[in-house]
Formats: sequence, structure tokens, C-alpha cells
Amino acid sequence: MNRFFKYCFLIVAIVFIGSCTTSNKEQLTYFGGKIIHPKTDFVLLYKNEQLIDSLFLDKEDKFIGSFKNFEEGFYYFLHGNENQYIYFEPKDSISIRLNTWDFDESLVFSGIGAEKNNILIDYFLENEKERYNHTIYSFYSLKPESFKVKLDSLLSLRQNKIDDFKSRQLNLPKNYSKILDIIAKYPIYNRFESYPARYKDIHKANQFPTLDAKFYSYRENIDLNNGDLMYLRPYTQYIVNRLYNNIYDQGYSSKSNEFTIALLNTVNENIKSEKLKNTFLRQMIINDFLDKSTCNINKEAFYTYFKLSTNIEDKKEVQRLLNDVKKLHGGNQLPVFEVSDYNKTKHKITTISKNKNTVIYIWNPGYISREYLASRINYLLKEFPKLNFIGVKISSDSFQKPIKGVDIKQQFFINSDSKANDFLSSELPRTLLVNKKGKIVNGYASINSSKIVKQLKALQKE
Repeated sequence: MNRFFKYCFLIVAIVFIGSCTTSNKEQLTYFGGKIIHPKTDFVLLYKNEQLIDSLFLDKEDKFIGSFKNFEEGFYYFLHGNENQYIYFEPKDSISIRLNTWDFDESLVFSGIGAEKNNILIDYFLENEKERYNHTIYSFYSLKPESFKVKLDSLLSLRQNKIDDFKSRQLNLPKNYSKILDIIAKYPIYNRFESYPARYKDIHKANQFPTLDAKFYSYRENIDLNNGDLMYLRPYTQYIVNRLYNNIYDQGYSSKSNEFTIALLNTVNENIKSEKLKNTFLRQMIINDFLDKSTCNINKEAFYTYFKLSTNIEDKKEVQRLLNDVKKLHGGNQLPVFEVSDYNKTKHKITTISKNKNTVIYIWNPGYISREYLASRINYLLKEFPKLNFIGVKISSDSFQKPIKGVDIKQQFFINSDSKANDFLSSELPRTLLVNKKGKIVNGYASINSSKIVKQLKALQKE
């Protein structure tokens, strides 16, 4: 069946879905839509880690897929380097329309099953806006009782919206209702978990605020071990914040090596789902290393990680990270390796950085968005105008695209035959701080870490 007839069939299915009878064994689910300003010529549909289908765009940048005996549940679709959630029931015929220049804000669902996905997107966007809302951020300076009143009010508003939606949508799946509650409420629960540490920082206090038993009353209804939700960001973000809060509550300082060890142990003690446990163990040992923005290895923390994790592939990745540190670290001369510009011309990195105090930020789109990186680099460029910033993209994919808003002449990528791959085997982001003599003063800085500012100040003075 060619694409033209597929589109005709989708329209007929949406209009006449109630007027024909199809046996459960032959029930079809449809997913299609239009991509404005596409970044690739396909859309990928996933359930957890499993690729369900690759849906290719036609000449009008439209796509369509039909699925027999489709399993109800939570999925996500990916286009370019961005993705978004979608919930399917077997009877659904869902069409999307999105503009990649404004991915989440432009996304609209239509067709059978659209309503339950549009409200998910509404909450997703609302959560994103609140992340940068100065009024909400000011709540962290309030006393615990006042803070709780403010956040309970936000929860009440969201619950009222959910109740209104459910009153107009009959027979919503129980699993969907659970996901709707998580996307709507867990970002607010996150603020409860973050409150003690933020309050302490704002008031420059020596101790965390005293909280009564009711402060965390919402915890009674939260399951920390639902492995089926490990790909739902609001769920996993909540668990991470709660685990960090546990360690702060025990009196550990985030600046100490013991903090990371205690964090790994509390993951082991509180998370019983093996999938979730391994995911959080890997995430926390890597994040801790990157946040420290240095080649120094917390050996006991890594030993604890290898002892507690049962995921062989995760362990191999962490071991590759350790190997990368050993192969290139502070004190070494910057090795000669080739990078390619976006005209596909090759250059030696030592030529680009010669006689300049240089920041080589090596990045992977799987770990950081182009939008955030553009914002971060432009900020650092203003703060440190005397430094030479060089962006180098590393990734196993073949999709080569520069960071919009950053000087393209200072952007490069690594080919598979580059010697740089010798010290980038983990494909994790790393930043090399190199002085004008070509000596590496920090071989594993992190562009995201708060410590990078102090490190760049020192490099600028060299």
C-alpha cells in the first residue's frame, strides 16, 4: 500500500471508527503526522528501550504507521535529537503536528486518543515554565509552614484540572491516570525534596530547617520501585531528588568523598527494582565525577559502584570512563588529533589551539541539548573573552549539525578515524583546559559544573 492510500485509510479510520466492526485480533493502531522543518527523514517510535518502528517522511514531510495488536501503554517518539511522550490504546489513531524550531511548544495531537496526550503536553510545558519562574523560586526562602502552603495550593490547582479532565473523559486506563498524576504532581513533589538544601543555601545556615511529619505526607502514596516508569523523567527525577535529600538529612556534605559513597548505598537500600537500581547507581557515580570537574578519581566511590551494580554493560561504560581518564589527564601535553569542520575539512587540534589558552568542550548530543550548550557557551564567552573556546562534537550517530547561536568557525566534530577516540571511548562529554604552551591543566573539566568558572579564571591568567 503506497503512502497516498495510507493517508486516505487513516482519515477513513478516524471518521468511521465507530461504524465498522473489527475483531480484537485484527485491531489496528495508527500513528502519523507532519513534521515542519524536519531534522531527519524519519520518526522513531520507542517503548522503553525497544524500537517499535522507523517511520519515514514522504515528500510533504508526513509519515504514517499502522500496528496490529498494539500493546497499550506509555511510549515516546524521537525526531532528530528530541523526543516526547505519547500514550497509546489499541483503538487509537493519533496524528501529530510539530515544528522542530519550537519542538514541545508546537506539538499538537489530533485524532482518536489525542485528548489524553494533549493534557500530558500541557503539564510538561507548564513544568518547564515553572523551572524558570522567579516567583516559585522565591518560595524556597520561606519558612517550612509557608512553603508547604504555597506548594499545596499549586497541587490543589493541578488536582482540580485533573478531576475536570477525568469527568469529561470516560473509561481512562488506570495506567494512564497514574502517568497523568506523575507528570502533573511529581515536579511539585521535587520541590519539597529540594527545599531543605535550598533553604539552607539561601539563608547560609549551618543546619537544615526543622520539618514536621506532615511536610512529606505525599510520600505515603509514592512507589519508588516501579521499573516500568524508569523512562518517565518526572518519576526518575523525583527519586533522584529524594535520595539526595536522604543523604543531606543524614548530615553528609556534598563536598566530601563520603557523600557519594553514602548516596550509592542509599540507592542500594531503598531501590529494590534491579533495573531502577542499576540505572541510578550508574547515573549518580557518573554525575558525581562530572560535577567535580577534575581528573581526580574517588576510588572508594567507584569501588562501591562496581560492588553494588549488577549491570555488566553499565560497568563496562564506567570502566571505559576510568580508562579515558588514565589515557589523558592534567599535566600531559595536548596530543595531536584531527577534527573536522562543518565543511568537512580536517584540522589538527594543536593548530587550532596553538599559542592560546583554550577550552576544548567535547560534547555528545545524547547527554546535553544544543540549546542549553549554546546558552552556556555564550555566557562563558562573555565572562572569559580572552579564552579560545573550541566545540567538538562526539557521537556514534551520523547526524552532524552545528550548535545554533555559536560561531560555526569554532565548531568541529570527530570522525571515526580520529585519534581522539582513544581517550573518548565512553563517549561521555569532557572538557580539556589547555594553556598557551599546549599543556593540559585539567583533562576532565565539565562545562556544566559550577566549578568551571573558578577553573577558567585560573586558565585566563596563565
